[in-house]
Amino acid sequence: MFKSGLMLLSSMPQLNRLSAYLRAANQTISNTLYISIEPNLLSNTEANTRSTQELVRLLPHIYAAANRSAPYLDVRVLHHSYYHKQQQHLSSASNASSPPPLKRLFQFTPQVVLINGTNYSEDSVRKFLIDEFDLKIQRIETIPESDAETQDSWPTTTADGNDSVYDFVCLGGTFDNLHNGHKVLLSSAQLRCNNCLTIGVTDKSMIKSKTLSELIDPFDVRVDHLNKFVKDIDPFIKYNIVAISDPFGPAIVDSSLECIVVSLETLRGGQKINEIRNKDNMKPLDVIKIDLLNELNKESDFEEQKISSSSQRMRKLGTILREPQERPNLPKTPYIIGLTGGIASGKSSIADKLASLGAGVIHCDLMAHKTYESPESPAYNDIVRHFGDKVLTNSVIDRQKLGKIVFENKEELKALNAIIWPKLEAIIREKMNDMKGKYDVIVLEIALLLEAKWGDKVHQIWVSIIDQNQAINRLEKRNQLSREEALNRIESQMTNEERVREANVVFATLWDPEFTWTQVKRAWTGLQPYLHKTQ
Repeated sequence: MFKSGLMLLSSMPQLNRLSAYLRAANQTISNTLYISIEPNLLSNTEANTRSTQELVRLLPHIYAAANRSAPYLDVRVLHHSYYHKQQQHLSSASNASSPPPLKRLFQFTPQVVLINGTNYSEDSVRKFLIDEFDLKIQRIETIPESDAETQDSWPTTTADGNDSVYDFVCLGGTFDNLHNGHKVLLSSAQLRCNNCLTIGVTDKSMIKSKTLSELIDPFDVRVDHLNKFVKDIDPFIKYNIVAISDPFGPAIVDSSLECIVVSLETLRGGQKINEIRNKDNMKPLDVIKIDLLNELNKESDFEEQKISSSSQRMRKLGTILREPQERPNLPKTPYIIGLTGGIASGKSSIADKLASLGAGVIHCDLMAHKTYESPESPAYNDIVRHFGDKVLTNSVIDRQKLGKIVFENKEELKALNAIIWPKLEAIIREKMNDMKGKYDVIVLEIALLLEAKWGDKVHQIWVSIIDQNQAINRLEKRNQLSREEALNRIESQMTNEERVREANVVFATLWDPEFTWTQVKRAWTGLQPYLHKTQ
């Protein structure tokens, strides 16, 4: 199995045959597959090469075939420098100059070449690879043909019937978890551009309403991945990647822009941009709409019908997001999981599910209450001394009274934690000692794990998240709190984003219990290799 490879299509196959090629590549390549689609490429003739406009028409179908036949491969269709040379006479600027001659630098160097057809010699292929890509590859394989494949035809027109090309093109998006839908959008914009492509990337202020926004990569990371991708497949034009904090970005102020590429979801935004440009006496942009790709590999009923980053974030739930750090200070067994999360985020239900899978569970928050439940409890006197008799009801510390004080004052909350945590740690250690030998995995369900700086006391940190509105609704129903009281309790804790930054695994209980089960079982399965390392 090779990590990356290059598929050379010396003749363009029909759609279903391309699907067969992709399935074959999926058996050989694990990560990244580049596709160079150029009939007569090996004979170095351009007389019969496909036009750029034709490739624009083919791209959605190529990436759709990739999504159908090799959904977990990072497929990248390469553009060549002469695509843009073909377009020079079509673009609007009379002084447009040819892109500078560049050697392509692959982000992931291909380790194997796959080629369709047999009308070639290996020497000619190797010479082509050096001349075109500066690649020296020893392994060259012929893609097996299948005569049984149905010969579906390629489309003859673009989806919107517009084959125009431009010097200055723009588009925008979040571009989290770059997927085949993004690749169609970006590639279509690149192939319509002769000079400079402006790409607006949403900043933090624009992603808060998105599903599982806590799992969206930081802006700088998304820009880095985007920049590497567009230059990987087409280094022959310029790129201007900018942050946008509204749906319009530079499209309403840059008079040089000629075209905007949108999806069905963002079509109204493109139309609104032209309304603003018209109002400001700017030439309207040609709006090119790219169809969405359908998701053919849904893993749950809650995923979207289209290929989307939201669905990909859902698939990350219950998986290892970052490798756990070595903990030489901890014994190898039992393996300790710190399960944390905000109030009403579903920690207890996840802990119960882990218990049913064989983990030993310590509900630390319930044990924290025991540290002050009676005058004989270890933290009782210190709490009364600090907060006074106002937290007492019949000589018993009233949790509602105490909660009202600490959840409205972060300093008081810190004071309470400083009193409780040393006592609680001793109780937890005693409980863990009692469980040794009975369980390979012990789960500490503990709301303030990270606030208490307990990250180095566990082998992995697992975090449960839920959006603020859902948490408020749960607190209103479960704890009979007012909306203001619920919000005070939520805001007294770390944010979801802060917790996720420390997490090895993340869960979300936003959907039905069955999908939570799916996440928990996925996490439990992913945990097993780490247990074997300790044995």
